Amino acid sequence: MCYIFIMFIPTAKNTSTVTDMRVDAIGLIKDVEKLGMKYIFQKSKPKVVMMNMVLFERMVEKYEDWLDQERVYELEKEDHGIGVSLEDVAKEFGIKLHNKV
Repeated sequence: MCYIFIMFIPTAKNTSTVTDMRVDAIGLIKDVEKLGMKYIFQKSKPKVVMMNMVLFERMVEKYEDWLDQERVYELEKEDHGIGVSLEDVAKEFGIKLHNKV
């Protein structure tokens, strides 16, 4: 597994301005591809974060995993009832079960 080190604290290396974006968009994109992400500031305030596709895809995957786990926790809390045996379901729907070996 390959890890990308990402600095989540804005520094001189991982920040740019809207003006930088206008003047050298291609250069900014290359920086984002290389660094993983960049904060874009406008009037000294952070406005957006740009990230490369590798980091974006990994973040989406991690987020989806987290959502799945949250759903598991929710389902574990639900009352599951007493259940119905496989034999009873088969009988109700007229399904013949193979003999167990």
